[in-house]
Amino acid sequence: MAGNSQAMTGLGIIIAMKATAAAATYTDIGEPFEIEPPEQMDDEIEVSNFASPDGFKEYIGGMTDPGECTFGINYIPGGATEDLIFGAKATKRSVPFKFTWPNGAVWSFNLLIRGFKPTAPLNDRLTAQITGRVSGSIVRAAPSAG
Repeated sequence: MAGNSQAMTGLGIIIAMKATAAAATYTDIGEPFEIEPPEQMDDEIEVSNFASPDGFKEYIGGMTDPGECTFGINYIPGGATEDLIFGAKATKRSVPFKFTWPNGAVWSFNLLIRGFKPTAPLNDRLTAQITGRVSGSIVRAAPSAG
């Protein structure tokens, strides 16, 4: 008897970015192995007043902070991904990014790359963690039919 779960692993996720905001094409990030997608959080605005029910505070939603995004890569010093990341970081401007999930769904957003942290353990692979702040909204596209 087969189960009915639609759960999936992250195997096959593609992270891609444009070198600049004006670039025509996306370039895949080389050898990513973990992603912490952005967590969107709404500001809360207190609207309590003298008539608030039972003396409890009341809130409404404010602006949405699109959040930070981090991802880890197998680090190749002087490699194409390092050049791409450092080039975008040097501009101090956000660049287009997209995540293509294993089922084909896509998240597109602009990311201001703020951090690049390489790690060099004695008896393990070189890795790097890239950290960025999403600027603006995240556009989600459903998997294409087919």
